[in-house]
Amino acid sequence: MKNRFLKLFLAIVFLETFPSASAQTCEVDLSGEWRFQTDVMDFRRGSLSPRYNHKLQETITLPGITDDYKIGYESPYRHVDRLTRVYEYMGPAWYQRDIEFPADWKGKRIFLYFERTHWLSSVWVDTKEVSRIDYISVPHNHDLTDFVTPGKTHRITVCIDNRFQYNTHKWNHAHTEFTQINWNGILGEMKLVAVDPVFVEDMQLYPRISDRSVEVRMTIANHTRKPFEGKALFTVSGNGLELTREVPVNGDGETVALTERIPLGRDAKLWDEFDPNLYTMTCRLVTTAGGSACEHEKSAVFGLREVAQGRNHVLLNGRPVHLRGTVENAVFPKTGHAPLEDAEWERIMRIVKEYGLNHIRFHSWCPPAAAFRMADKYGIYFEVEMPMWGKDAEPDEARYDFFRREMRAILREYGNHPSFVLYCNGNEITGNFDFIEELTSDGRKLDTRHLYSGSTARTRVPSDQYYVSQQTNKGPVKVYEGRPSTDWDRSVESDVDVPVISHESGQRCVYPDFREIEKFTGPVQARNFELWREMLTANGMGDQAHDFFRASGALTVVEYKAVIEALLRSSKSAGFQLLSLNDFPGQGYAPVGVLDPFWDSKGLVTPEAWREFCAPTVALLRYPKSAWFGDETFTAKAEVYNFSGSALRNAKIRWSMTDSAGKTVARGSLKTQTVGVDGVFPVGEFSIPLNKVEGAQKMTVHLNVGGEIGNSWDIWVFPRNPSLMRSDDDVLYTTVFDDRAKSYLAAGKKVVFTPAPGKVKGRRSTFHNHFWNPIMFAWAPMTIGCLIHADEPVFADFPTSYHTDWQWWDILENAKVIEMQQTPRELRPFIQVIDSFDNNEKLGIGFEARVGGGRLLVLAVDTRKKLDERPATRQLLESIDKYVRSDRFDPQVELDEAFIRSFVR
Repeated sequence: MKNRFLKLFLAIVFLETFPSASAQTCEVDLSGEWRFQTDVMDFRRGSLSPRYNHKLQETITLPGITDDYKIGYESPYRHVDRLTRVYEYMGPAWYQRDIEFPADWKGKRIFLYFERTHWLSSVWVDTKEVSRIDYISVPHNHDLTDFVTPGKTHRITVCIDNRFQYNTHKWNHAHTEFTQINWNGILGEMKLVAVDPVFVEDMQLYPRISDRSVEVRMTIANHTRKPFEGKALFTVSGNGLELTREVPVNGDGETVALTERIPLGRDAKLWDEFDPNLYTMTCRLVTTAGGSACEHEKSAVFGLREVAQGRNHVLLNGRPVHLRGTVENAVFPKTGHAPLEDAEWERIMRIVKEYGLNHIRFHSWCPPAAAFRMADKYGIYFEVEMPMWGKDAEPDEARYDFFRREMRAILREYGNHPSFVLYCNGNEITGNFDFIEELTSDGRKLDTRHLYSGSTARTRVPSDQYYVSQQTNKGPVKVYEGRPSTDWDRSVESDVDVPVISHESGQRCVYPDFREIEKFTGPVQARNFELWREMLTANGMGDQAHDFFRASGALTVVEYKAVIEALLRSSKSAGFQLLSLNDFPGQGYAPVGVLDPFWDSKGLVTPEAWREFCAPTVALLRYPKSAWFGDETFTAKAEVYNFSGSALRNAKIRWSMTDSAGKTVARGSLKTQTVGVDGVFPVGEFSIPLNKVEGAQKMTVHLNVGGEIGNSWDIWVFPRNPSLMRSDDDVLYTTVFDDRAKSYLAAGKKVVFTPAPGKVKGRRSTFHNHFWNPIMFAWAPMTIGCLIHADEPVFADFPTSYHTDWQWWDILENAKVIEMQQTPRELRPFIQVIDSFDNNEKLGIGFEARVGGGRLLVLAVDTRKKLDERPATRQLLESIDKYVRSDRFDPQVELDEAFIRSFVR
C-alpha cells in the first residue's frame, strides 16, 4: 500500500511539472453560420478554372442539413412506399467560411474535424484542394497543416456530396430515402483541432479479465522528422479505481507503436448488461524532438469485458448471453438523420431496457459515438454493420476497396466501446463470398474484441463466429408467428457449429394509426397515411380506422408474446432480433412495432406487461392447445428462462387459474428449488381438471417464480354442445343457398347459411396479420387480422374481445373471407376482416342482413370437418343458435339476394 501511494504521489508531481494538456491541444468550434450554395449540376467542382475563392451568396447554420432550411426540390408527391421527404436535395452543396488561424498554432498539426457528413466531403483552403474523404460510418478528419499559415485568414470551402459514391445498394440504411433520408450537411461536432507534431494518433484498449488488466495498443504519430523521446503517463479512473502507470517512449519513424499491459487490480469490476461498469483510460504523452517539447492527451472509455464464441451462445466474460434484440433501421423521422447527442440515444437505451431487451442490431449502418456511449452506460449489446446489402458483394473493385476501408475505420473508431460486441458486414448479402470471407477474416485478425459474421441470413463463410438467419442446415430458426400451442421451440434447428440468432423475428403488421400524421413535423411527412385514410373513407369505413388499428395491434401483441416465448424456450438459440420494436417506415411502410417511428408507445402494451414474457428471467409454460372442452384436464410443463446475473435460490414456484371475473378456481405449488442461470430449466408439471368451469369462459393460467417473476396465459374452456345446427320450421341451417333457403326467407323466416369455404369466392382466411407490409410483400390474403364486433348479441355466449385471440385460431383457419365492398355501406360484418391499408375494402366472414323478406346470417366457416375436435367453433355455433332463435336477431340492413349468389361457387 505504501509503495502504491508513493507511485501515485510521484505521478502527481510528474503531472504538475508540465503545462496542462489544454495548453498544448487547441480546438475551435466551427458551429454557427456558414456561407452556402447548392450545385445540383456539379458545375463548380467540374469547372476548368478554380473558383473556390468566390464568395458564396447564401447562408446556412451548421451543424444541420439542407432539409432544415427548405433547400432543394419541394416534393409535390405522396409516396406510397415510404415517407415523403418534403425538400429533396441530392448533389454537391458548398459550405464556406473565412477563418483566422491563431499565430500560436505555428508548428502544430491542424485538422478540420466533422463528426458526421453524408457522403463525400472535399475541402479547399483558398483555391487548393486539401483532401476528399468518403467514409459513411465514422468522422471525417482533414489534415490542413500544409495548406494554412498560422496568423493568417484563409477561406475554407467544403463540398458535401450526398450522391452515391459507389454502386451500392440503394436500400442500405446509412444513406437511404426509406428510413433516415439521404441528407446533405454536416452534423455533430465540427471543429478545428491543433496538436503538437508528436501526438497519440490511435489508442486501442484490449481488456483481459483473467488477470484484471488492460492492454494498451497505441500508435504515436511523429511529424517532426526527428527522433523523439519522452514519457506516456497512463491514468485509469472509474468505479473507485484511480491508478497511474508511467512508460518511457522513443522513436524516429513517422509512426511508432507502443504496447503496454496495465494491471487494474483484483477489485476491478467487469462490464455486462447487469453491471455496466466503465473506466476511463487517459494517456498523457510528453515528449521532446530536436529540442522542442510536445504534449498530447487522449482518453477512451472502456469496460473490463471479453467476448468469445461458445457452442450455442455468445460468451461474455465466460458466461453465455442470450440476446433479446431489436433491429435499429435508422428510423428518425423527427430529424431525418440519426441523433448525434447523448440525450436521444439515452432515451432509446432506456426504452430498450424497459421492454426487457439487451441487444440492438444496426441493420446495414453504424451508429454515431453517442449511441455507443449510451449503450456502454446502460449495458446494451450492439451488432454493428457496414452500409452493405444485397448485391454489394458482386465484383466491383472500387466498391470492394470502399468496404475494406470502411470496416477498418469502424473497428478503429468504435472498437474500445464495450457495447460493441458483434460485427457483421451487412444485410442479406449475395455475390462473391470469397470477398465476404476476406472481410470477415481480416476483421478477426485486426480486432479480437468482437465476434464476426459475414452476412445476415445468407451464405455462411469459414470465419463466421455467429450467424443471424432464418434458417440453418437443420431447419428454420425464424419465428414470425405464434401457434395456439406453446409446446414447441427452435432448439434443434439452432444447434449448429456457431451461435445462431433468429433473424428479424415477428414482423406482423398493425393497421396504421392515422393520428400519427400530426407527429411528422420534420423533414418527412406521412403523406402515404393521408392516401390510405382517404381511401378508407371513400370505401365507407373512415369511422373504423382507430378500431382497425386497435384490433390489429392487439393481435400483433398476442403474436409477439408467442414468438418471443418460443425463442426463449429454445435453449440452444443464441437469441433473437425483432424487426422491430418500433415501426419501419420504408420498403412499403411496415408498421410492425409496438412503438411508433418516434419510439413512442402506441398504447398497445405496457413495458411492464411486455417484460412478463421478455426479460432476463421469464416464467414459461408448455401446453398443447389453447381451446379446451370442459370435460378435459389442462396439463402444462413449467420452465424458467434465466439469463439474469444469478441463480434463483430456493425459489417458491406457484401456479393458479383464474376465471374471467378474476376469481381463483385452482392453485398449487411445485417443488421449491434453486433455478440455475444461463439456460432454460424445467421446474415441474401440473394439471387442472376443467370440469368445474361453468359455461364458456376465458380462463387465465398464472405461473410465479420466487415471488417476483410472473407470467400468464389465456386459455378458453367450452362445453361440448352436443346439439348444433338443427333446423326447424322457423330456422334453417344450410350449407347451400338453394330454393329451400330462398323459400324460408320469402316466408319471413330465418336462415343460417354456412357455406363450405371451398364453395366461397373470396380470399383465404388466416389467423395471422400480414407479414411485414402488404405493399412490398403483396401475397394473399393481404389481411391484417379481424375486428370483432364483440358487443353484438351474436357473441353473447362466445367469449371474445374486439380482436382475435387464440380461441379464434381454429375458426379463422377453417374459414373464407367474403369480399363485401359492394354491399350497402351501413352493413358491417360482425366478424370483420381488416383489409390491407393500401386497398381498404370491406371484408367479412360473418354478417347478417334482411334478404327477400326474411332474416339471413352468413358464416363462411367450415362446420363439418372434425367438429368434435373444435371446441371454439362449436361454441361459436352454439352462440349463433341462441341468438338467431331470440328476438334480438333483427337485422336492419336490406341486402339483395344477388349478392349472396355472387360469392357462392
